[in-house]
Amino acid sequence: MARLRLDRVLVVDVEATCWDGPAPEGMESEIIEIGLCELDVATGERPVRRSLMVRPERSTVSPFCTELTTITPEQAAAGIGFAEACEILRDEHGAGHRVWASWGEYDRAQFTRQSSATNIRYPFGTRHLNVKNLTSTR
Repeated sequence: MARLRLDRVLVVDVEATCWDGPAPEGMESEIIEIGLCELDVATGERPVRRSLMVRPERSTVSPFCTELTTITPEQAAAGIGFAEACEILRDEHGAGHRVWASWGEYDRAQFTRQSSATNIRYPFGTRHLNVKNLTSTR
């Protein structure tokens, strides 16, 4: 098992296909953009910021989705495949060996669902930080 690297935290925010109501027959929500920021733990700096556009394969970008995310069907169609995006997260950002964070559980759950549904290896390790919990007043 590879050693956990604690030098940086990967902060991730995804956008996914969505509709104003239930998903149309035969479609399911899938990631169309992965926003990534590497946070240097020692300095608090963000040396890496990037966006990966991901081409949907089992759904389309609806007008509602474009209004919500600003991502057009053409932009999403020009993206890379989900498998390639996961490979970039693992190979270029060490996602499998770093703590990663997101606002809430949605991003983690979406990666889990999509990885499972497509038989693509989940790109992250087991250490996920739900930043929303850090700001809870309960």
